[in-house]
Amino acid sequence: MREYPKSSVRRNSGALGLSRRGLLFSSVFGAFSGAASSQNLLQRLYGQPKYLPLPALESPVALRVVYAHNPRIARPPPELVGQILQRASDMVKTHFGLSITFSTVAEKPLVDLFAGITDTSWKNTKTFIFDAKYGTGNRKRLVQTTQQSLARNQTALNQQIAFASPHLLSATVPTDAPTFSQALIDTQLLRYADWLALQGVDGQRLLDNTPYNEYLGWMSAPLLKAWPYEVVITNQLMASVEYLENSIHSALRGGVSVGLTTPSYASRYGTASVLTLFPMLSQDPTTRALRGDAAGQATDAVEAAAAILTHEIGHQLLHLGHPFGQAACIMSPPELLRFSQWTRQLNAQACQVGNSPENTAGVVRFVEPKKLP
Repeated sequence: MREYPKSSVRRNSGALGLSRRGLLFSSVFGAFSGAASSQNLLQRLYGQPKYLPLPALESPVALRVVYAHNPRIARPPPELVGQILQRASDMVKTHFGLSITFSTVAEKPLVDLFAGITDTSWKNTKTFIFDAKYGTGNRKRLVQTTQQSLARNQTALNQQIAFASPHLLSATVPTDAPTFSQALIDTQLLRYADWLALQGVDGQRLLDNTPYNEYLGWMSAPLLKAWPYEVVITNQLMASVEYLENSIHSALRGGVSVGLTTPSYASRYGTASVLTLFPMLSQDPTTRALRGDAAGQATDAVEAAAAILTHEIGHQLLHLGHPFGQAACIMSPPELLRFSQWTRQLNAQACQVGNSPENTAGVVRFVEPKKLP
């Protein structure tokens, strides 16, 4: 769930909402015209882009599903994906009034989904990534671009600061846009260092030199090779830092995405919703702390994952944004990884589609995807 601007042509509805990753995005490349850097990349890739209309939906809506497995990360229990899909079907009906069906789940090696990314294409994309893995990123540029992203947020700066302050790890006390951006980046990079310390089942660093953990990797892969699916579920940890459209939610999590909706030319609706199970299932200390797990307590992985998937399907099928600060709304992303707290507060009757500008169908504009060379 990534933060995104709004439309007139921006994300989160044209106006950046307070969440990103996990959040979404119109295009890897910021399908909205909210950011100069996003728009420059968008024009480089597409020329003058066209935007997807709201999908014409049949009832029930049929969604094709694939599970993409990274063997370097523990495999989820065999029954889990089916349980998540069953619960998500109920949630989509409750929160959006849509009847959906999921296909039989196919399984693919994660590497297959990324097979279209070449050394050349990835070299170009990496110019928009802050290299926190190997310490070569430009911190000053990251602070500046984060401040620019926050300035496009519809939410008042004092509300943004109040929301983030309890979760900041920085010695900098935010009082204005520059100090807030600095405090966010301090926090993001400190928490990213915790993700960087994690190891795979092979004992090697989990965040390796592949693009599998990179947000922009997931945004570009289905534009380079066909993904004939509307839903992708994976065990892969997504944790990365970009100069492009940084946001409060992802920064506070250390760059972690819990889900995203990416342009996909082979999808029936022009986008694919991606759910990562890592934040719900991992028992490493960093993940447990961000979930707020107490001793002897466990997050309900089925409920949490189904709610995140429902959120992403709201982006895909209804082009909804992120109604910041509306705890009853499934389109308002969870704080940190506090899934249990988030799901307890969801109330479809108190947050119906159309109850706010950000929760209105069509507010997010997705670029009409096409296969990239």
